[in-house]
Amino acid sequence: MGHAKAGKNGAALHPEAVAAPETVPLASLVSRLGKFSAVESGDTLRSLVRGRRGYDRDTPAWAERGDLASIVVIESGWAYKFAIMHDGRRHIADFFGPGAICNWSRLSRFEEQDDILFKGGASVTLLEPGLLDEKLNEDASLASTIKRHELARAMRTTQRIRAFISLPAMERTLLLLLDFADELRTVGKAPDWIHTPFAQAELADMLGLTAVHVSRVFKKLVDTGIIVRDGNSVRFTDRRRIERDLAYRRFFQARRSP
Repeated sequence: MGHAKAGKNGAALHPEAVAAPETVPLASLVSRLGKFSAVESGDTLRSLVRGRRGYDRDTPAWAERGDLASIVVIESGWAYKFAIMHDGRRHIADFFGPGAICNWSRLSRFEEQDDILFKGGASVTLLEPGLLDEKLNEDASLASTIKRHELARAMRTTQRIRAFISLPAMERTLLLLLDFADELRTVGKAPDWIHTPFAQAELADMLGLTAVHVSRVFKKLVDTGIIVRDGNSVRFTDRRRIERDLAYRRFFQARRSP
């Protein structure tokens, strides 16, 4: 096994020493795409795999610059997309769970992106952008399916942004938790308990709040009986009512039969 490589912030990235879990590559992505159209097999996409990575701690994409030229698909764990504002604050614009494509969209040409952070414990599969682009040009059905998936993500993000602009902190937090659950539901997981994979400071950066404010919001949600909390996991006492009250829409719905 090779030696660990260190990122700019000292975070170790181990492309060889930390192996990705022994799962079928892209199985979660294929499951996601099946929500929008029949995907006969993942073999077509798996032929484009150029490597896999596992991260033992929080690691920014630029820690291994050679991977920036790849399309990255989350196999397990989580990642998020961030920006540093002019005043030095961090804004987390989106997050990615199992099966998500986290640095590419068929809506625009592929460009290298280093504004992704992989959470510790995440594993990813790397795809060759040029070969995927050729495959999508050849297979209109696959191209349409991936485009519909990426549109669903964009619509969910837009829903969240609108809520963050117009709603109080407590409602914002509930909607973000619903989005966490929705991200897991896309790959067939619908847990009663939702594990929040991000630190309190990261949740604050997603919500546009301070970490202290986030702590107060969670306490109020627990005290009022809206959620039950156990460490980093939460459970809604009445999820359907919350979805109804927030007019929450699910964009990653299973396709309807003809």
